Amino acid sequence: MAAANAAPTLDSLAGAAALDEDIPRVLKLEGVASLEDLGWSRPNRLTLLVPMKGVRAGNTDAFLLRLGFHAYRRWPPSAQFVNPQTQAYAYPQDQHHVPVLCSPECHTHTAYPRPPGTIQLVCCSATLEFYEVQHSVESCHRWRETNTFFTTITAIRKAFTSHYQGRFSAHGR
Repeated sequence: MAAANAAPTLDSLAGAAALDEDIPRVLKLEGVASLEDLGWSRPNRLTLLVPMKGVRAGNTDAFLLRLGFHAYRRWPPSAQFVNPQTQAYAYPQDQHHVPVLCSPECHTHTAYPRPPGTIQLVCCSATLEFYEVQHSVESCHRWRETNTFFTTITAIRKAFTSHYQGRFSAHGR
């Protein structure tokens, strides 16, 4: 189980191996044969790109979630909404690529203070950054090594379902 107030440890080799192991399990859960069938891609051994949608007032907004596996499975994947063209996030110019999610379990910040600078934070106990900023968390919500990256995707999808409030504007919320 991920420890509260402990700094996550990186292990890229273990993260890539665990991702290799978990992809077939997740594909089976989703009822498909490949990542491409879901519209997902894996540009390198430690990155998964997952398209997501937010629907509000009849309008659908597209987003791209980048998951990173450099500390995975002991810790959850990192999660960041990115510019689909660059597959990266640069503040402030890319903040309009971040959805406004305000659920009790998943909240987004375009510029969360973390010395020495700021980061985008998908504030959810199923993301690595949540532990990196040493957010408080009840033991029942802590990441467990039996979880997979699908736990992260499911938590974020759930927030999109009932707590999506549009996208951050190019000039803040």
